[in-house]
Amino acid sequence: MKDSKPAKTPMDSGYLKLTDYGKPLEDSTVYRSLIGALLYIAVHARPDISVSTSILGRRVSCPSDTDWTAAKRIVRYLLGTRDWKLEFTGTEEGLLGFCDADWAGDQESRKSTTGYCFLLAGAAISWVSRRQPSVTLSSMEAEYMALSEACQEVIWLRRLLLEMGCAQKKPTLINEDNQSCIAFVRSERSTKRSKHIETREHFVKDLCQRKELQLVYCPTEEMTADILTKPLCVVKQRKFASKIGMSVTH
Repeated sequence: MKDSKPAKTPMDSGYLKLTDYGKPLEDSTVYRSLIGALLYIAVHARPDISVSTSILGRRVSCPSDTDWTAAKRIVRYLLGTRDWKLEFTGTEEGLLGFCDADWAGDQESRKSTTGYCFLLAGAAISWVSRRQPSVTLSSMEAEYMALSEACQEVIWLRRLLLEMGCAQKKPTLINEDNQSCIAFVRSERSTKRSKHIETREHFVKDLCQRKELQLVYCPTEEMTADILTKPLCVVKQRKFASKIGMSVTH
């Protein structure tokens, strides 16, 4: 595929809305192998392809010709952005997080997608794009579930940095674009619409009270983690790839 035309985005922004995926592949071995390779790249070096590889990874049990075309598109995107890399600036800013969720974005299961990333010295050092294990009843609940997962990563990262002699003296800032979620974390009581949320999620409030993290509101149009929750148009793809520390070139 080295002579193929490069793609400007890793996945068409309307891919999740498809209702017909075409014919099943007769032999899915090559598809599974390619997705495995792409997942390796996404996990270790290219957060900008995380959501597209995660979506196609859900299709490995019965991939179609449409899925195969989409997988090759990611390769064409990597071909066109082969010079992109995470670029650390060496700034002394502390650990900074962004957390988001695409509520009920999976058309088949109606499960939401969690996306979060943590930046240090100007670039991402940890990122996740993952479908949530259960269906949530509101966007606030989806955001809160994503936040609880991100907070587990905060604990691990802060302890790791402590062991490396880079103790975080201030609470870790996590940017969140759902104001209802922020209000719920800061509230002392549950409402009728939030009483069903699992107790295990409430350690987010505990971390805030212990001053290990601090939630700050981030407008949706500036939410860096959006690149980890759903396929984006080329303008947003480049914008958020740059914000997570990719050395984006045009």
